[in-house]
Amino acid sequence: MGRALAEALIRRGVSEAKAILVFDPAAEAREQAQKLGCVTAGALDARVGQAAVVVLAVKPQQSPPVLAALKGLLGPDQVAVSIMAGVPLQRLREGLGHAAVVRVMPNTPAQIGLGMNVYFAPPEVSARQREAVERLLAASGEVLAARSEDAIDAATAVSGSGPAYVYYVAEHWMRGAVKLGFSEDEARRLVQQTLAGATALWKSQGLPAATLREQVTSKGGTTAAALEVVGARGVGDALAAGVERAYRRAKELGR
Repeated sequence: MGRALAEALIRRGVSEAKAILVFDPAAEAREQAQKLGCVTAGALDARVGQAAVVVLAVKPQQSPPVLAALKGLLGPDQVAVSIMAGVPLQRLREGLGHAAVVRVMPNTPAQIGLGMNVYFAPPEVSARQREAVERLLAASGEVLAARSEDAIDAATAVSGSGPAYVYYVAEHWMRGAVKLGFSEDEARRLVQQTLAGATALWKSQGLPAATLREQVTSKGGTTAAALEVVGARGVGDALAAGVERAYRRAKELGR
């Protein structure tokens, strides 16, 4: 996700590549950042204090040593942005010794500028710092300001994990298409374009998803027959329950 954000910033002209400093102990990750034109280093150093926005793009399990290494390096005008799922603000602030911290939940379509970024900024984050964070996030997609920190864990379950739900449905949808005689490539094209078209139509018309579903579903028709099977097998309830379970898991990661 860190690389996706950097690529988006460069592609949208929000930042020059040479103005992005990437700290990563992994040589492969540094090489990828260097190909973008970013400045890289294998370990944190005082240069981190020169950045207006410091993005923490590591796995939650890796947060303790990263926070410890950053402690004391951030100045009062800097804002730290965490995209680590489940790591609460209190732990981030204590670990960094810094008050201006924003939690963000992006998702993988940020790689192509179509991400959904949900963020929560507490009162300690100034209006100027919030604007800087929003500019950064807007480079990779849409931005939603959450009303509470809890909404970040909810967004983790909905939009953060959401692409996996779509791909899971697509896998099985394609499997059904192949059983009907389409090749793998044909099934992929059918499902991809149907997903893309249905989503674009939904966004352009602004109608509830249920209304659009009803418009496609003629009484006694083929769509009704399919949805009867899907409903009888509890697919909708299972998906909603999965979202709730992902939310609880995000809470568990924060303990």
